Amino acid sequence: MKNISTQIFTEYHFRQREDRRRFLFSETWQQNLPQVFEDVPGYYKMGNIIASFGIWELWVHQFMGLIHVQPYDHVLDIAAGTNDLGLRLLRRDPTLQITAIDRSKEMQEHGRFLARKQNFIIESYIQDVHCLPFPDDSFDAVTIQAASRHLQLDKLFPEIHRVLKPGGWFYHCDMLKPNYQIIQAAYLEFLKLSVALTARLFGASKISRGCNVYFSDVIKEFYTPEELSHVIKICGFSNVKCNKSIWGGMVGFHSAQKSYSEQFAKPPT
Repeated sequence: MKNISTQIFTEYHFRQREDRRRFLFSETWQQNLPQVFEDVPGYYKMGNIIASFGIWELWVHQFMGLIHVQPYDHVLDIAAGTNDLGLRLLRRDPTLQITAIDRSKEMQEHGRFLARKQNFIIESYIQDVHCLPFPDDSFDAVTIQAASRHLQLDKLFPEIHRVLKPGGWFYHCDMLKPNYQIIQAAYLEFLKLSVALTARLFGASKISRGCNVYFSDVIKEFYTPEELSHVIKICGFSNVKCNKSIWGGMVGFHSAQKSYSEQFAKPPT
């Protein structure tokens, strides 16, 4: 199996990659995905489980094991969708303060319904996540799960770094580009098929059914786990760690910290 190049990934490569992703997918991001996420809230979790043949729950379990927060911490969940991750964190520690942000009103409405059903409160913001409406140094931890491949990382990751408190942790989980070409080719073909079949199974809209090629292509143009580690460092984080799922890094789990020293780097107010 041929390993995809592991050359040093520089800021120049990062900017090039993000410009290419914008060129290829901006129209889909702005026009199609909002309609897709209007369509899927009621079956989003089950759809992910079926499309992945049950492996989705394993991935989420692995990601939860990576997230270490303290009682009463304030956690920002970005692109929170139906609040699946925030609710899992609250079930583990009800003292946490969870804030969710997502641009999909429909996904967050369903997420708020699920929170009320479980007697939890999650503060919700409906807004583009590329410009976070929070002051500097606001959160003890920031999480994002299964969303960054649909986002502009050169805008989002610096914003995450900004709103984290010095010493705070950023936790990231997403489907990534596998390291080996033979695995990548099989994986992308599987995605096209599984997304199309799941959309038909749940009676999704025509736009949702037509996005199966996009979901494959957006990963093809995304990052390997190692490249994403470099991206996170480029955006100012330290102590970057990466764990990969099975099968050559189809899913990666990253943790990174905002340096404590940054609290001393700001000029006095």
